[in-house]
Amino acid sequence: MKKMFGVLASLSLVACGPQIETVSFKDGLPAQEMAKLEVPTESEQRLDDGLARVQQTLRGELSRTWLVTGSTVVFVNGVTLWSLGALNFVAGFEPTSDDGNTAVWGPHNNDWEGTTWKLTAVRTAPNAFKYTLEAKPRGSADSEYAAVITGAHTVAVDDKGKAIKGYGEGRFDIDYDKAARLPFQDSKRGRISFHYARPSPTAAATVDVDLEQFVNDATVPDTAAYRYSQVPGGEGSFEFAVDSNIHWFDLTKVALERWSIKSRWTATGEGRADVRATGGDLASPVTLNECWNRARRSTFLDGNGDFQQRWGRESTDCAFIGASYSTR
Repeated sequence: MKKMFGVLASLSLVACGPQIETVSFKDGLPAQEMAKLEVPTESEQRLDDGLARVQQTLRGELSRTWLVTGSTVVFVNGVTLWSLGALNFVAGFEPTSDDGNTAVWGPHNNDWEGTTWKLTAVRTAPNAFKYTLEAKPRGSADSEYAAVITGAHTVAVDDKGKAIKGYGEGRFDIDYDKAARLPFQDSKRGRISFHYARPSPTAAATVDVDLEQFVNDATVPDTAAYRYSQVPGGEGSFEFAVDSNIHWFDLTKVALERWSIKSRWTATGEGRADVRATGGDLASPVTLNECWNRARRSTFLDGNGDFQQRWGRESTDCAFIGASYSTR
C-alpha cells in the first residue's frame, strides 16, 4: 500500500510539471527591450502629414509610407523609454525592504527631473509580479505621491522551469493625468496601455498599445491603436490607427476621419503598406497602397484617391500580393 501511494505521489508530481524557479525581484521587472519595437526609421512625420505627401513621391524614391511607419515607431519607443526607463532607474537601487513577497524601492530623487520616485512590487507567483511606480514633485509631502505607472510582468521559463532572462510577457499602464503633475512633463490627459510578449528567443514578439488622450477641453478622447509583431530574423508587421481630419483645409468639414495603416515586411526588408481613411466627412473609404524594395525605395503605388499617382505592377513589384488593411 505504501508503495502504491509512493507511485501515485510520483505521478502527481509529474502531472504538475517541473517546479518553476523563483525569480528575484530585480529580474522580475521588465527591461526597456521587452516592449521596444524593432523597426528601422529614417524620418519624423505624423501619419496624416506623411500620407498627404505620398503623392509627391516619385518611383524609386524612399517610400513615404515606410517613413510614416518608422516615425510612429519612434513615438511608441519614446513612451517605452520614458516609462520603463523610470521603472529601471528606481529598481537599479537596492530595495529599501524585501520580505520575499513584497519589495519596496525608494524614495529616490531624480535630480534632473525634480521628481521623487517610489516603486512597490508584489510577487504573485515564483516568476510573476505586479508593480506600482509612484512619483511626486521633489520636496512635496508624501500625500502628493501618485501611481503614474502600474503593471504586471511574468518571466518566461523553459520546459525545466528555469527562467529565460530577458523574455516574458506583461502589461503596464501610464496615467497621463497623474504624470502631468510632475515637473517638466506635458499637461496631457488620458491613458496609454501596453501589452507585450516575448516568449522566447525564437518566438514572435508582439506589442499592443492603446492610447486615449483628451485634447484641450474635449470630453471625448482621441484614440490611437498600435499592433506590432516580429518573428526573429523573419517577417514582421506593424499596424496603427489615429483620428485626424483629412479636410483640415476646409472649415466646413471638421469631423475626424479614422486613418489606419498596416505595414508588412520580409526578413530582407522588402515590404508593403496599405492605408485607409474612413468615416468623418468621407462618403466612402479612401485607400492607398505602396510597396518598397530592400532599400525601401518605392516600387509600386496605387489607390482610389483623387489625382492619385500610380506606378509599378503589383504582381512583380510587391513582396506581398493583395491589400491587408488594419481593422483598428
